[in-house]
Amino acid sequence: MTKKEIPKDPQKVARIMQAACHAFATAGYRGAKTDVIAADADVSKGLIFHYYGSKQGLYVATIQHTTQVIIDTIDPAIYDVPADLVDMIVRGTKYKSDFGRSHPDEMRLLINAYGESAHLPAAVQKQMRALYDQTIATSRQMIRNVLKQMPLRPELDEATVVDLIVGVYNQVFSEFQAHMAKHHDAQSMADVQWVVERAKAYMEILEHGFVQR
Repeated sequence: MTKKEIPKDPQKVARIMQAACHAFATAGYRGAKTDVIAADADVSKGLIFHYYGSKQGLYVATIQHTTQVIIDTIDPAIYDVPADLVDMIVRGTKYKSDFGRSHPDEMRLLINAYGESAHLPAAVQKQMRALYDQTIATSRQMIRNVLKQMPLRPELDEATVVDLIVGVYNQVFSEFQAHMAKHHDAQSMADVQWVVERAKAYMEILEHGFVQR
């Protein structure tokens, strides 16, 4: 049986999401307190649990909401097909940096959520993985669009090339998570610029090879 959707007051939801985003961004999942979130949102703590079931449910809802905020504020120019893989990384980074300046809590929340997902409850990790997979699915389409503009060697299978590039994405993501497991000082894209440079270096090698001709 499908779980019945609980009707929610849009204004209260907006206040809860704003308060939860700030709390989780500044204190992390474990440090954030639902009673503080409730007070900042001017709602009862019971209402939060009525709407989201648990702190875990609230956290995942906040991540989903923040992801949607990013989608809703994307400049249409971001959908223009980049010239190559490196341009794709640079353009995506510029957008994220601009977004981070106008939405600091949202950016810090996502950096910490994905960077420290290994420390989250198992159920939340599973849902975070599903969100990451959705992001990768979107990236796959962008990669395919870029490859159509590039002179691939005729013997190469496009699907295999896409898989290779996604594999690099996953490698960079793993390096990012390993770094975040040791360092907890990332506030914005500027603090993780090394990840961007790493991705650019990988993409340049993929495009041009590593054997001198």
